[in-house]
Amino acid sequence: MLGFFAALSGLASAAKSVAPATLSARSQFGLLKLADAEFANLTHAERALLEFADVSNTNRSEWAAVGPSANPLDSSNDPKDAAKWTHDRDIRAGLIRWLTVDHAAIERVDPKGIRILGARITGPLDLSYVRVPFAITMVRCAIPERMTLQSTEIPQLDLNGTYTAEIFAPGLNVRGDLDLGWDNHEYGEFHAAGEVYLQGAKVGGQLSLGRGHFHYSKVALFDYQASQKIAIDISDAEIKRSLTLCCGFESDGAVILDGSTIGGDLNCVAGHFTNPNNVALSASSATINGNVVLARFDPYTFESDGTLNFVTAHVGGYFAADHAKFKGKASEQHGLNAEGLSVRESFVWHSVTLENGAVLDLGGASIGGYLLDDQASWPAPGKLLPYGFTYTGFGSDSDAKTRLRWLALMPRFNPQPYRQLARVLRKQGDDEGAVRVLIAEEDARYLNSPFIRRAWAGFLKATIGYGHEPLLTVLWSLAVVLLGWAMVAIGQRAGVMRPTWPETPPASSANSPYERLHPLLYSFDVFLPFVNFHQEHYWWPDADVSGECAVFGQKMNFSGSFLRYYLWLQIVAGWMLSAIFLAGVTGLIRTFEE
Repeated sequence: MLGFFAALSGLASAAKSVAPATLSARSQFGLLKLADAEFANLTHAERALLEFADVSNTNRSEWAAVGPSANPLDSSNDPKDAAKWTHDRDIRAGLIRWLTVDHAAIERVDPKGIRILGARITGPLDLSYVRVPFAITMVRCAIPERMTLQSTEIPQLDLNGTYTAEIFAPGLNVRGDLDLGWDNHEYGEFHAAGEVYLQGAKVGGQLSLGRGHFHYSKVALFDYQASQKIAIDISDAEIKRSLTLCCGFESDGAVILDGSTIGGDLNCVAGHFTNPNNVALSASSATINGNVVLARFDPYTFESDGTLNFVTAHVGGYFAADHAKFKGKASEQHGLNAEGLSVRESFVWHSVTLENGAVLDLGGASIGGYLLDDQASWPAPGKLLPYGFTYTGFGSDSDAKTRLRWLALMPRFNPQPYRQLARVLRKQGDDEGAVRVLIAEEDARYLNSPFIRRAWAGFLKATIGYGHEPLLTVLWSLAVVLLGWAMVAIGQRAGVMRPTWPETPPASSANSPYERLHPLLYSFDVFLPFVNFHQEHYWWPDADVSGECAVFGQKMNFSGSFLRYYLWLQIVAGWMLSAIFLAGVTGLIRTFEE
């Protein structure tokens, strides 16, 4: 009996040692068996995918490589040649969907998810409204038909190096990163042959489209957008980290970011945005909490052909265009439209090329930091629109003379840019430069005015600098007084000045001394309206008398009538210059002009 129990115990032990191995061998193909029951004639690629994704596969490699090579950059994995691939590399889109919605299949998929290299996905891949429990990575694959990911929820989606048709994914929710291209050569370049529509998408990590190539759909997804030729629509999206459109990124058609919120940077370094005579990149009313960078990264440069639209966008860091090219034909709209742009830090505009009259529109833009630009990056005359533009200072080229050349690039007069420049110069301690700018503002204001207004403006400028240099009036007044002094002195020598009171003095005072004529005091008496030295009361030129006198050794005839006319003009000048001086000192003229 004991021998029987010992034998039974040995069998049980043997069974325990064999059972796990047997179960493991069966479970290894559990996902494959489930798929066999649903899909007939599984291809080599489909079997490779199922075996890779099976939770019991403990020896999986980095991905399910379905081609002859597991090296992503091997020419055999180049999706541009996918039409030549054999049928064995096909994976049905329905199989991928089945893996994401069938409960039995989901239980068998490893948390690492689906990772495919070099496959061709046949049929339209539709994961709309599916809550995918695992990440999907399809590297260097070919997806020749539309992908539909409307309101799809997924931990992570990676399509690096893949060639796709249109991607229709409004409301897509990716909890981690969404990669449609990256800034390295590891997986090749992503290509989309139609519009990538991500309106209202949510990305919990980074949205990367670096080195991606995008093209608008030949037949627009929506008729009303046909004229825009949209290649990528990420409007009203929420991206927790950065949005990368860099390092060889190319779009043939508009990139739309209107109303989106980007938690990090908008990185457009070495990106190419092409949509001639149309919007190339639009971030209207977008909120970018980091920086906006449009710059060069060797061997690539940042280029746009069309309009970059940052109207009413908010940038939490700096906005930098460095070694950027804004291309386009002279007859086409192109350049930067930054009306109402708000930048918390500085606005960098360095080594920028604005071809064929590209526009720089900064109307209503607000810069919390400095305007850092160089003269070589200024637009052509008539293509600078800084109306309402505010900033706190300059990094260089900050003197009044240079900045007035900058404002001269405006197509029409507007006082605000001049006053903003004057405020900045005064804040920097350059009061003389600020006055120069304000005077230049008035020059520009009257430039195309009728003759009478221009003549009046010339008088105001010469006398009080349009009210900004009221002490100029003192110099003019002194000049008039000195000239009057010389004129009266000459009249005195020529004998044309005669006593005016009393014309027939009383006998009792006939021998009394008469008030002496002082030519300098006489000139002051005539010129100053509110001062009376009593010189004018006693003396006045006789219009009926003329005489000779020597001036600088030369005899000249001098008439009393000529001196009288001059003194009348000096009286008028005294009133006018005195009134203008008071108006300039009190600011009345500047207030009127403003």
